[in-house]
Amino acid sequence: MKRREVMTVALRDAIPIIIAYFPLSMTFGVLASASGLPALYSILSSVWVYSGGAQFMLVSMLAEAIVPMTIITTILLVNLRHVLYGATLGPSVKEWREPYKWLAALGLTDEIFAVVSSRVNKGEQLTPTYYLTFAISAYGSWILGTIAGSGLGGAVTPDVANILSFALPALFLALLFGGQRGMASMLAACTGAVVATIAGMLHLGGIGLVAGGLIGATTGLLVTMKLRLKQVK
Repeated sequence: MKRREVMTVALRDAIPIIIAYFPLSMTFGVLASASGLPALYSILSSVWVYSGGAQFMLVSMLAEAIVPMTIITTILLVNLRHVLYGATLGPSVKEWREPYKWLAALGLTDEIFAVVSSRVNKGEQLTPTYYLTFAISAYGSWILGTIAGSGLGGAVTPDVANILSFALPALFLALLFGGQRGMASMLAACTGAVVATIAGMLHLGGIGLVAGGLIGATTGLLVTMKLRLKQVK
């Protein structure tokens, strides 16, 4: 397949993600601006962090004046799944030149991983032309949406901003119920939620987010290992 044809296929695959990313990132831009975050910082976060859950969480934690170390730790925990994504796709990109691998890492989001891994599982070869066309177009949509939202943020009233703030829990609920819903994943989510809620009631601040993430993930891992041992026996 010629390069132009590969790029056409990549853009066709990216259209649903482009359409979804723009309004979501625009919501982030509006919330960030309404929270007092300068537009430049909002845009730079989309350029550098490029993670919906982490960016929405960042705005929320900055508004609550949570200590920087807790913010950094929480965001790293939220994005830890990308290490597994990279390990999964690693064999498919091992022949790529190093600059392409770094660009691929930057553009690896949940949605892109889902589409790309499905093609790889079908036995298709993953080329830099396809992947980078796909990833860069989605990346551009996210940045443009943030720019648009940052421009509109100053015109948004606090009441509307409070309504839009539901985008963060809605995003995580979508990730929870849209993903694998086995016993391990549901126990992990419930355990993390309970720990974070109790920590909040005890006024422990951002420690609850970190503790909930760690304890919830550990619970899910232990349950998964136990279930696998039962299957082996």
